[in-house]
Amino acid sequence: MQKHTIMVLCALVMVALAWLAYAMTGLSVLTIFLALLLFGCLFSMAWAWWIGNRSLRALNEPAPETRGVTMDWAVPFYDAVCAWLGIDSQLRHETLRHANIVPGERILDVGCGAGVLTRLAAAAAGPSGGAIGIDPSPGMIAVAQRNAAAQGSLAGFRLAAIEELPYPDRSFDVVLSSFMLHHLPPDVKRTGLSEVYRVLKNGGRLLAVDIDRPANAFWWPVLWPLLFTSSAAANLRGEITAYLRNARFSPVMELASKWWLVTFWSAGKPMEGHA
Repeated sequence: MQKHTIMVLCALVMVALAWLAYAMTGLSVLTIFLALLLFGCLFSMAWAWWIGNRSLRALNEPAPETRGVTMDWAVPFYDAVCAWLGIDSQLRHETLRHANIVPGERILDVGCGAGVLTRLAAAAAGPSGGAIGIDPSPGMIAVAQRNAAAQGSLAGFRLAAIEELPYPDRSFDVVLSSFMLHHLPPDVKRTGLSEVYRVLKNGGRLLAVDIDRPANAFWWPVLWPLLFTSSAAANLRGEITAYLRNARFSPVMELASKWWLVTFWSAGKPMEGHA
């Protein structure tokens, strides 16, 4: 069954349940909405637990410890939601264009999700290079591996968290981070970016794309609740550039922006002796 079909069916089921509850109980619309919201949260937690455990059995390895947000609950419709939000093929190619990947480079995609960007990076690096995607979500890695095998991609995928990257120092030419930083609490952002710096070769670079401080007041009525979260607040306060500089990246440049909300950052690791 196609992922967008699953989303439509879920929405129709929720509408049907709301109508039945209203017709049978006479409760207020607000009460029914809150009850359905609570049910949805509980269902998502149970769904994530089931997806994660099933994927762990298939991967036959332990789940990494992370304090970042994981997305097992979204596995069945992740790509469809990304496309609906505008995180589509065009944006992925724009990300790669800013990353300036050339054949022969080794790429690490942190928080790779279902692996779309990783597969594109692997194609750009060619057989003389390579791309690896990591994610702490077992469900995402299982899907990424299946999709790579089905498409004949050379991209590799591994279950791992950004807090402790399982690679030696100076292993990669480029690290990609696509809409991942806003899932990390402040201390995990600091630890994770230090780990990214460690695994980059001297002269290597990080290309990050994520939400930033809105440049248009239109966004604030929608996004202000995120200011009370430990993970996304730093993004909305416009602090990502400071996080990158505090992790010793230099230079740090804001290359482009989209939708008055999303920024592309390029952060370099200086050559030895030029830090």
